[in-house]
Amino acid sequence: MNTPVFSPRFVSSAILAIALPLASLAGSAEEVLYFEDRADIPRQYTWDLGLYFSDAESWDKSFAKLDAMLPAAEKYRGKVGESPKTLAAALEAMFALDKVIGPLYVNGHQKMHLNREDKLGADQSGRIIAMNTKISAALSFIDPEIAALPDKKVAKFRKAKELQPYLHYLDNIWRLKAHSRSAEVEEVIAGSSLPGAGHVNAYEGLNAGDIEWPTVKDENGEDAVVSPGQFGRLRGSTDRPTRKRAWEAHMETVGQYRNTYAATMGSKIQRDVWLARVYGYPSAVEAALSSTNVPPEVMETLIGSVHDNIDKVQGYNNMRRRVLGLEDYQPWDGQVSLLPDGGKTYTFEEAWALAMDFWRETFGDEFADIAQEALDNRWVDVYSNEGKRGGAYSWGTYRAPYYLLLNWGGKFDDVSTLVHEMGHSVHGVLAGRNQSYHDAGTDIFLAEVGSVASQSLFGEWMLNRTKDPEQRKQLIDHALKSIRGTFVTQIFFHEWEARVHAMAEAGDALTADSMGEVYADLNKLYAGDTVETHELSAGGWARISHFFRNFYVWKYATSFAAGEALAARFRSGDKSAAQDYINMLKMGGSQYPLDVLKAGGVDMTDPAVIRAVMDRFGMLQEQLETEFGL
Repeated sequence: MNTPVFSPRFVSSAILAIALPLASLAGSAEEVLYFEDRADIPRQYTWDLGLYFSDAESWDKSFAKLDAMLPAAEKYRGKVGESPKTLAAALEAMFALDKVIGPLYVNGHQKMHLNREDKLGADQSGRIIAMNTKISAALSFIDPEIAALPDKKVAKFRKAKELQPYLHYLDNIWRLKAHSRSAEVEEVIAGSSLPGAGHVNAYEGLNAGDIEWPTVKDENGEDAVVSPGQFGRLRGSTDRPTRKRAWEAHMETVGQYRNTYAATMGSKIQRDVWLARVYGYPSAVEAALSSTNVPPEVMETLIGSVHDNIDKVQGYNNMRRRVLGLEDYQPWDGQVSLLPDGGKTYTFEEAWALAMDFWRETFGDEFADIAQEALDNRWVDVYSNEGKRGGAYSWGTYRAPYYLLLNWGGKFDDVSTLVHEMGHSVHGVLAGRNQSYHDAGTDIFLAEVGSVASQSLFGEWMLNRTKDPEQRKQLIDHALKSIRGTFVTQIFFHEWEARVHAMAEAGDALTADSMGEVYADLNKLYAGDTVETHELSAGGWARISHFFRNFYVWKYATSFAAGEALAARFRSGDKSAAQDYINMLKMGGSQYPLDVLKAGGVDMTDPAVIRAVMDRFGMLQEQLETEFGL
């Protein structure tokens, strides 16, 4: 997930918003995967949120500092460009505020992520959002004053000793000088962030609070709620009638709120379009690309690489249909395991032992030790409970714990997700320990790369450790689903976002029907005739949480390609790959994403890097067909 709408400038967030399957496990004692009451979860598998603040009083004391600190930064209004020393002091005052906001923001929101009805979390989240908006508006003069410096003065300031630690931050402002606005305009924009982002809260409140998700019978005849957090498990059921019941019940419920979803999405898109225009960009897409300093050609290559290989995407659907022995392939058949029993299952403890062995063997002690630190100090919240946010993520702030949220289900998908999310946490810790505050935060474009490489290598590491034909099938198919889900599907999502934003830019109405039509057309493009058309599928956009946040899903696809390129260095036996990988994580956001990747040995301007993903997709597909004897 993107950095939350009101997060401070350098709170790092790397959230993989996926639906995690939940399943019973075999073993000496059956692992409980879902808890009605969070208090019943063993303590060692829950977050220790006291690592940020011991209690509500300590949170309040930290919060109270912000008003007292603000004048120290506001006093530089109109003076930022007087001298290098003044500019450095203004930046330090701004960053000092950010450092206080970060833990307050994360801690308040995470209480609600564990329980949507948490009143203390709701209160703290609301207060820090409002305070951050106030501070952002008050300090909105700093960047415009930096951008307004004359070129000769900029050249002089670049050489100043006081500003050397801030050169990358400053260069990013000067790079976008043509899109900078006056301090007055920036203050209005900053002040509008609170009312202008109600769509996020509306979406989360609707999904996690207001909608009463229906109950269906699962494969065991037990009642199961098709909420966003449980939907993944039911879609992955090896019992087809269960999958069908769950999919239809979930999508019909989404459809009942289609106009609310559409109004919420429409307001978000209109805000994106408005901001792009205010900042002088011809489109919201170009504004999104510019923010990361990524050439448009990279995006064009992404889309082209999938369109040129649509036959492989559709061929994968056909292969799955044949393996599953189905006459037709329906929307509810895409997530089920190709193995009759759903494949090998893992307790969390088993998965952790495997992951630790992998991390230590592949990346070395520095990486593995941070992972163990995370578990020992309760940075990991493992099991699902009533009211808990679905999916999985890693989230933290500078030189503080990077928490992992999981909804453990016991499938290999869950093991792989653990490896992925821990990659984010280790990345955040290494960047924080090796960079200054303002250079530690990473854009999602870069934040996903290390985790994708880790996840891809883990799958191969597991594959190389087994000769069991059934497990090999499971692992290869997981690799295929990873490419489909994190590369192909994210490009599909980007195309939908780009098209509906273009509709808004052209003045067209954004309704449930118009946005659904775009989604249905893209479904047809990507799936062809390999998946049966279902009228409910057109409303699929409404259940994608990414769409209700910043315009960023394209970054998942780009970073996936970069992560695969990094993984290829390991596969080739490159002896320097591991250290280059660790060094890349330590760089944080101290350089532009493409430059950091080059330090890791990946050139994203080379179209071959992106095209290699679909080549690998085809290779894995052939490998899986061989395993199944097709």
